[in-house]
Amino acid sequence: MWTKNKTILLLAAAGILLFGTVQGVILPKWERDRQAYEAAQQNPQTHDLQSIAKYENKYMGNASNLSNLMHSLPLNEVRSTFELHPDTLTADIVYHAKTAEINQERLDRSLIYNATAAFALIGNLSEIRFKFDDRTYTAKRSDLEHWYGKKLSSLTDSPKIWQPVVQQPLDHPDYVKKGIASLFTIL
Repeated sequence: MWTKNKTILLLAAAGILLFGTVQGVILPKWERDRQAYEAAQQNPQTHDLQSIAKYENKYMGNASNLSNLMHSLPLNEVRSTFELHPDTLTADIVYHAKTAEINQERLDRSLIYNATAAFALIGNLSEIRFKFDDRTYTAKRSDLEHWYGKKLSSLTDSPKIWQPVVQQPLDHPDYVKKGIASLFTIL
């Protein structure tokens, strides 16, 4: 009887210790890692290409696919709606905010990154307009292909291509300023 009670107490103590470890160490670490990953997804320089690769599509007419893509890219915390114009192969991303409400450097980097990602993943998208309450940024596929010097779909072949060609140059403010001036028509 005494051995049986010892075994029960030992198992109860092990269970409590294991429960405490899971609740006090493992789950908080998972939550910190999740929060760090989500924060990294808000930054064009650290965004994970693999997280958006599933939205690759030959045709821009799939509204839910485009919506999911945009909600997975930087600036996704800004409330937005979408309009598709299939006759001109154009997508409008309508942000319900003023550009002054967003850090200008972050906005510029995100617009270059988001336009590149949209054109690289949506095969027949010809033009994308990022509409804010006070300003509209319009980008064309042909301008971005000229900027990068290659077909945009080839950029997503590997993170080893995406990072040095798309993400790393965004570290340089002069590159970003030149990109905004060269790639976008701003109204």
